[in-house]
Amino acid sequence: MAADEQARLIIEYLTPKLSPYVIYLFGSRAGGQTHPGSDFDIAYISEKKFDTYGRFIISQELAASLNADVDLIDLQMASTVFQTQVIASGVVLYCSDELKRATFEMYTLKKYARLNEERADVLENLVRRAIKYEK
Repeated sequence: MAADEQARLIIEYLTPKLSPYVIYLFGSRAGGQTHPGSDFDIAYISEKKFDTYGRFIISQELAASLNADVDLIDLQMASTVFQTQVIASGVVLYCSDELKRATFEMYTLKKYARLNEERADVLENLVRRAIKYEK
């Protein structure tokens, strides 16, 4: 199945189930670095909430249609670092609300910048302690 057909199938399957306003494809398939065992790494943002089991069932049904494993991630439940990686390296397959997507991405990047500022102090202290310890 061609990549554009796969994207269409993902969108057609997930939009009625999840009511997402954004679907991202990330990982090896987004980067074009696929091999026969490559899975589909898919993240979504939705106002609908699903428990882990519900999300798992949806991912397994989609996997059966794609004939490949599917990792389905609720991006709002992921860590800031993971969210940033998806935003930076992922491909938007579907977006029904550009304003919500842009707001989520800006807020995520802001949190990531703040996290890096906070980590810089911690890392600097660790380096200072390591230098003192070496002496």
